[in-house]
Amino acid sequence: MSQLIAIDPQALDALRVEIARLHKRLDAVQMAPLPEWVTITDYASHVNRTKRTVRNWINEGSVETKREGGVTLVRLSQGA
Repeated sequence: MSQLIAIDPQALDALRVEIARLHKRLDAVQMAPLPEWVTITDYASHVNRTKRTVRNWINEGSVETKREGGVTLVRLSQGA
């Protein structure tokens, strides 16, 4: 069953403008998957902890790491 709803033409125009603006923003988005390995700083930020905490986890063996070019990387997919 259809319903007829009265709407102010100016409000409708404002909605159309807002929808067009949102379409432009969505068209500009470039999505990329998260990397599998990140720096300690990036991992700490991702899990909302300090770098010291992440280093403690590394020393405990709680997170998986690897070294690449002298940089310690943490696997992002674990418990983040």
